[in-house]
Amino acid sequence: MVNRKVFTRALVGLAAAAAALTVLAPEAGAAPAQGARQAAVQQALAVTPNVADSGCTGRTLPLDCWVHEPVVTQPSTTYPTIQFLPGDHVTVDAGGCVQTGGHGATWKRYVDPASDNGLYHGLINIPGATAGTQQIWTAVGRTFTVGGSGGSLVLGYQDDGYSDNGYYSHDDGTGNQCKGVGNAWVHIVIS
Repeated sequence: MVNRKVFTRALVGLAAAAAALTVLAPEAGAAPAQGARQAAVQQALAVTPNVADSGCTGRTLPLDCWVHEPVVTQPSTTYPTIQFLPGDHVTVDAGGCVQTGGHGATWKRYVDPASDNGLYHGLINIPGATAGTQQIWTAVGRTFTVGGSGGSLVLGYQDDGYSDNGYYSHDDGTGNQCKGVGNAWVHIVIS
């Protein structure tokens, strides 16, 4: 008997590979070169900010997805290589710190920042599982079941100015909250 979820995930993977191959070989009747699928995967990773190719691009569950240094220079970023299908179980973990800019010790934790103005939180949206975009601390350690039609992972960052955010000039952070702590990361397991 064919597992419907695995079959659907395989079809989605084939559709994504076919779309990428069209980009790689647009002429009608052109035969894709050896290794074109791997090239398509690498191309998708190249346009998806900071996603590590660590088993996330496969179609066999579980998928182990890492985003190293999630984008914090804009309110939200879609990560198209991390796809959710109806019925997927999604477990979320996150940690690390972010440069929020300004003067003095300005790094803050990505998940649960110590700040006096309610800003600097990492954000997450798992289509069909979370109630839209929410602060990532509300998702860490939880497992969600995807409903609806699913979609791509969206990560965001909550700030009142984005131009000086990033991962440069590491300091111990406001109140030493980032002392000995590396850059922000998000870990998603899809099963």
